[in-house]
Amino acid sequence: MDIKQLRYFVGIADSGSLMKASERLHVAQPALSVQLGNLESELGVALMQRNSRGVELTAEGKELYERATTILKYHRETIESIKGRQTRTSGTVSLGIPSSASPMLAPLLYDRVRKELPNISLYITDASTASLYEWLLEGRLDLSILFSLPEDTPCEVIPLGVEEFCLVGRHDGKPYAPTIDFERLFDHPLVMPCRSSTWRKILDDVAERFGRRLESPMETESASVMKAVAMSGQAFCLLPASCVEEEKAQGIFRVQRVVNPEFRGVLSLAGMTTAVAHPARRAVRDLVVDVVKKQGASMSGVDAGDLSSATPVLRAVPGRVPPASN
Repeated sequence: MDIKQLRYFVGIADSGSLMKASERLHVAQPALSVQLGNLESELGVALMQRNSRGVELTAEGKELYERATTILKYHRETIESIKGRQTRTSGTVSLGIPSSASPMLAPLLYDRVRKELPNISLYITDASTASLYEWLLEGRLDLSILFSLPEDTPCEVIPLGVEEFCLVGRHDGKPYAPTIDFERLFDHPLVMPCRSSTWRKILDDVAERFGRRLESPMETESASVMKAVAMSGQAFCLLPASCVEEEKAQGIFRVQRVVNPEFRGVLSLAGMTTAVAHPARRAVRDLVVDVVKKQGASMSGVDAGDLSSATPVLRAVPGRVPPASN
């Protein structure tokens, strides 16, 4: 087993078929098939099952994929680290950004990285906080901006700002109050975050204290989907205020801060301690912190002030809400 075989194996798995992998890796399809066969023979197990749609990893293949991506990552980083000693800070850094924040932050990061870190290649992916956090723990991301981290997270965490969550819907031109009580959410059709998310669990817990349930025919991890449904006028959604700042200014959305209780989440930059030790990652980490805090100072709903005592957890701040039952 060598690095080339692992690289080809991961390429096939990521592409979903030998044909697509051949195009992606610029390697002939028969050569890829031979390398995969040699790898399976060496390990004595089938790593992939061929089907009409392409290939699918077996249980053994999934285990190898997880280990191979880590090995390839460390291999690349070792080369970059040794070469980087002879040059300025360089390397590839992967950064996750919540889909609700990526349209706002990506252009700013592009400009700053281009000017200040020209030898660093920044790879950005956007997804839900739950997915980003999972990828961070798996080592598929070096750093990630996240909402509502678990209190027992093994990550190194830097708080960036406190976000307030709001009820968002299409503006019908009529005046509306800047806040809305949580119990009034039951009167609105909603598109909700997935039940597995921390945000949804907190919403359901508070709703239960009112003896009610927040119902929705649609659940999603995507802020873009929530905004699209809200913009259609069919339903409302619950998002951080900064996520809809532009649409609110344009009169597209009505945005009401939820109160009684309020919902506040700390936006944080997280990375595994071993990962942040890399010079390129430290440079990107410091740049991201500066960009987000400066941007947060001009964003509605974001408090980028003193966060020395903040915890990276999304919380319902008590107001007029029934106590939890024993």
